[in-house]
Amino acid sequence: MDKAIKKQVLRLFTYGLHIVMCQDQDEVNAFTANWLTQVSFEPPLLALSIEHNAKSHTMVSHSKKFTINVLHAGQRDLAGTLGKSALRTPDKLAGIPYTITDTGYPVLQTALGWVACEVHQSIPVGDSTLFIAEVVAAGMLSEGKPLTMAEAGFRHAG
Repeated sequence: MDKAIKKQVLRLFTYGLHIVMCQDQDEVNAFTANWLTQVSFEPPLLALSIEHNAKSHTMVSHSKKFTINVLHAGQRDLAGTLGKSALRTPDKLAGIPYTITDTGYPVLQTALGWVACEVHQSIPVGDSTLFIAEVVAAGMLSEGKPLTMAEAGFRHAG
């Protein structure tokens, strides 16, 4: 296989750009994610891939829950800030407004909307884990168009 062609084709895939937030005990973390998708209508299930070495991987593995926040088109800078490693930038959430729901799900206040997810299954896949989770709550915060990888100009290695 030609690795350059593989990378070129994989970069053609379309992705949204979201902020995944998690809380484990009193600690909250957030990261920018694009490897997620809905996989079932009933029950409403989503799949999210998190790299093994990410701080949130341990937090989600332990708490069994996370929130997906849909960013507005134009929130590229926020996606970049929260895309930094929490291990290298532990204070990346400083000054970013979020709330915690009554059931312990962090919600980004500037998002278009959010879904709270409860992990049902986790599957090791390559350098990541695929978490299959049920949507247990949702909320709309404002109207607008969602941020995409294409708009942000971010590119993963493929």
